[in-house]
Amino acid sequence: MSLLKWAMIKQLWRLLKAEVALHKHNKVNRQGVVSADAQQYHIIENVLPQHVYDGLLDAVSGLHAQAIRENSHWRKGMAMGGHEFNSSKAKPWLGYFSSDEFIQKLRAATGIETLAPVPAVDTNRLSLLFYDAPEGSDETGDGTDWHMDGSIYLGDRWAGILTLVEDTLDATSKLELRPFGEVTLIPKQQLPNSLVLFQGDHVLHRVRPLVRDERRVVISLLFSDWPIRTRNPWLRRYQSKVNRAFYGNPKA
Repeated sequence: MSLLKWAMIKQLWRLLKAEVALHKHNKVNRQGVVSADAQQYHIIENVLPQHVYDGLLDAVSGLHAQAIRENSHWRKGMAMGGHEFNSSKAKPWLGYFSSDEFIQKLRAATGIETLAPVPAVDTNRLSLLFYDAPEGSDETGDGTDWHMDGSIYLGDRWAGILTLVEDTLDATSKLELRPFGEVTLIPKQQLPNSLVLFQGDHVLHRVRPLVRDERRVVISLLFSDWPIRTRNPWLRRYQSKVNRAFYGNPKA
């Protein structure tokens, strides 16, 4: 057997094992079963150069009206999917998220040398989330309370929440994590231009409700150490439902 053919067989076997493991993970995830080895989180402060952060702040200030508001059992809040975000006036500043400098910061913080953004076809790679109490309402969160995310990636899935604005009355972030069953509160002074990076399909997390006149704007990012999307049609269909709830577009 040639070395090339042997390498192809090994790769195919790796893919098959990963598909089976991902299917099992998503199944037990819904039952609250997670890995104790995937409870880490990282807070990377000043993750963007100041001019990029300032440029994004200015750009997103005019995007609120273009976001999709969802108010259902899936989610409550406003969001702009990655494809729309990349076509907005924020586009000149978004290239930094694909730069070697940015990715090396993440790899240094996590110790994962293969960590990389998921493919650009995935709208969750880089999206924009708004949190504020809609007119006529006293408070809003994201409607999900404590939860874990699903995953469609064969490698480990890492969610990133980059805070642009956290104009609230609280001393801590509205974002809360619960690794190892212990609630983690993030001091608000750490938040501006900080990236909270965690395995959202293993670490319980939520966004506490905002009250009237509070405002929160974040960029949601998605990474993996092996960013290959599953071919499992059921998992892909479920992700389409999530995309519809967040961005109003099941094929996003």
